[in-house]
Amino acid sequence: MAGLAPGSEYSAALTRGRTFVGYRPSLTGTITWRDLTRPITPGYPRNTCSVAVKLAGDRVYVKVLTTSGDIYETSCTAPALVCTLGWAAVVKP
Repeated sequence: MAGLAPGSEYSAALTRGRTFVGYRPSLTGTITWRDLTRPITPGYPRNTCSVAVKLAGDRVYVKVLTTSGDIYETSCTAPALVCTLGWAAVVKP
């Protein structure tokens, strides 16, 4: 199982309707971003307004919320951020 090196981090960003997940190996390192709105990750929802990221084992999970209250999720491998799974709807709270 992959673990975080001391000082490393995963981040998520939402800008201009596109969602990105990023990794940097140290606090002063450069973040490598992956665009999760690409055709290789199909099913990206419209009207996304919020994003969250979580590391669990060797996967980085990214959830987005839409303006209509729908939640979608995808994941990438850690730490390399290989993101090839499509977006799937999550049951609303």
